[in-house]
Amino acid sequence: MPFNVKVCSIHMEVAPHGSLKDMLTKAGGTLPENVIGYCIFQVLEGIRDLHQQGYVHCDLKPENILIFPSYAHEDLCELKLGDFGSAKEPNGPDPVDGSLFEDNPEYLAPEAVGPRGMISSAVDIWSLGTMVMEMMGVTIRGRSDYVPRTLSQMTRDFVRRCRERNPGARATAEELMSHEFVNQSLGVPPLELLPVPSCLSNGVVQGRLF
Repeated sequence: MPFNVKVCSIHMEVAPHGSLKDMLTKAGGTLPENVIGYCIFQVLEGIRDLHQQGYVHCDLKPENILIFPSYAHEDLCELKLGDFGSAKEPNGPDPVDGSLFEDNPEYLAPEAVGPRGMISSAVDIWSLGTMVMEMMGVTIRGRSDYVPRTLSQMTRDFVRRCRERNPGARATAEELMSHEFVNQSLGVPPLELLPVPSCLSNGVVQGRLF
């Protein structure tokens, strides 16, 4: 390369354990409730910070949640938001690209559909509720706000607060961080959550990933 050529390099973190979708697939399509709560709490931390900066992710789904070793707890995994290519400012001029959701339309909030769709932080909250149901092994069809009775009362309440059809009635990320569904993991020993490097290995037994 000639010495007079300027190169701009972007250094990014490597996610050695893949995505939340990878973890879900390796676990057989479902995870224990306490593990899901642990994961969703971390996702909420990222969403809260993003919303406080004035942006909406607009493409929140398991494929876009990346898994890293935790620097604070070396035996655990840490989850972070990824793929900000669709992020927008609330009520900005550009609608959400619906083609991103062709394979999973249930992740796109009803009010965001179409060229006149409304974009607010509530769009990400709808997607979060959908993510919880997918992690629970629930088959979701379309944009129905139906929550199956097979889920625990605690989980159903959390999902309902995420998937209110009226975006103004949905909980915020900050509010959801105090919900018992995501706080149930706070008193759980670390090894009952997401141990590394085995968090993407053989499966799930008694609320623990081996």
